[in-house]
Amino acid sequence: MASAAAPGVTPQPPLPSVGARSQPGSPPGESGSYKWRVLFVVGAGVYMVTLDSGIVNVALPVLTRELGVTLVLAQWIVLGYVLCITGLLLPAGRLADMVGRREVFLGGFLLFGAASALCGLAPSVHWLIAARVLQGVGGALVQANTGALLTQVFPPQERGRALGINSSVVSAGLLSGPLIGGLITAYFGWRWAFYVNVPISAVAALIGWRLLRPSPVDRTQRFDVVGATLFPLTVVTLLLGLSQGTTWGWASPSTLGVFAASAAAAGAFVWVERRVAQPTVDLSLFRNRAFTAATVSAFLGFLAISTVVLLMPFYYQLVLGVPVEQSGVLLIAIPATVVFIAPISGALSDRFGVRLLASVGLLLEAAGLATLVFLPASGPAVLAAARLVLVGVGVALFQSPNSSALFGSVPPNRLGLVGGFQALTRNLGQSLGQTVAGVTWSAVVLGVSGAPSAVLAPPEAMMAGFRFVFAGATALTLAALAVSLLGRPNQRPAPRPGGGRPGAG
Repeated sequence: MASAAAPGVTPQPPLPSVGARSQPGSPPGESGSYKWRVLFVVGAGVYMVTLDSGIVNVALPVLTRELGVTLVLAQWIVLGYVLCITGLLLPAGRLADMVGRREVFLGGFLLFGAASALCGLAPSVHWLIAARVLQGVGGALVQANTGALLTQVFPPQERGRALGINSSVVSAGLLSGPLIGGLITAYFGWRWAFYVNVPISAVAALIGWRLLRPSPVDRTQRFDVVGATLFPLTVVTLLLGLSQGTTWGWASPSTLGVFAASAAAAGAFVWVERRVAQPTVDLSLFRNRAFTAATVSAFLGFLAISTVVLLMPFYYQLVLGVPVEQSGVLLIAIPATVVFIAPISGALSDRFGVRLLASVGLLLEAAGLATLVFLPASGPAVLAAARLVLVGVGVALFQSPNSSALFGSVPPNRLGLVGGFQALTRNLGQSLGQTVAGVTWSAVVLGVSGAPSAVLAPPEAMMAGFRFVFAGATALTLAALAVSLLGRPNQRPAPRPGGGRPGAG
């Protein structure tokens, strides 16, 4: 007998059974051009947010000099944004399920644009950091709803293709951000690196309001204020301790106190979410094998790939002696590969299923990372970039099918929450991965060389650090492969229009 719902609580539909081909009550997908218009608007939001990250990173040295601040303080221009957007992704997804994905998504657009204008007007670094935090709020509202909006309008047999195109847009933003940011900063000044977002967000929000249709909402639900507060507190204190541990000292009272606060907030968050009627994070989702496998494998994959993003510039510049502008070009190997492969990967997952294609992608990613363990201390830099292309192929083959499986594992009224989970997995995995990789690499290099600083150590010591960290990244990817291959249910692809024969899952 089904248990009765608590008074005032809207009963949630059951999670779909393993191997189900469709979600009960889910829309069959929009016909005609509407779904492609949605993809255009969503792509504009994703591109703007990811483009901004690259632009700001390139402009950071100029900002530091012109505002007359130390690098430790200037880093908070980036860190404040990352901490805010990571901590608010799940509450933003939950809010969208309650009041409407269109409204929250477009509200994020407008807030991001207004905060960008405040960044450009900043008279001091503290003003700029505060405006970047506001940008993070807008970015969270946008990122938490992109996948949900696409899943809402694309039918299951086209979902992988749409999410693959969206992954290409993400990679295009990461790819073009440093290039566009460098040009804008060099010719117009760092303030225009922020002003460029204002017209983009205003025009895209207006077009989005005219094109996007309202999504189903349940206005009887209540927002979990306590959980929505505890979760960002957990994430912010954890990343704060990891990012500042080397500065404060890992055994210092400040570092230990921040980690203790993070652990206490995490414990309180789990306690609250298991007892509140309508939680920010429905922990029962993790009883769904498809959801758990997609989330865990993606998180492990982002942990692994973040080591490449952080350490390869040091390898190119400090070991091979490649000029900084050339190393920037070499580093686009992964996102450029994803741009071209992700749409193909998404289409293939629609035809042949998720488990096989996602697992092949992780296997290729692990193989590519394993080749980095054997990087030479001399030789042509382009050969190292070729190894990154293999990593990029693996990433592209994995991400689109995995995203499709993630959104296909839950009923329609949870899509906003799952969109927040997806973006949170990416942001938290990258933030944690880069922080841990930096600390580990420095510890190995200093232990081998005894140099006063890791960047001043001889190349042989640096190579020892690279090999150790990339070996760990390979192990993480193999763990993600095990989760994807063994933990994921053997779901078959959705039937294609016209009765085409689907491939094996």
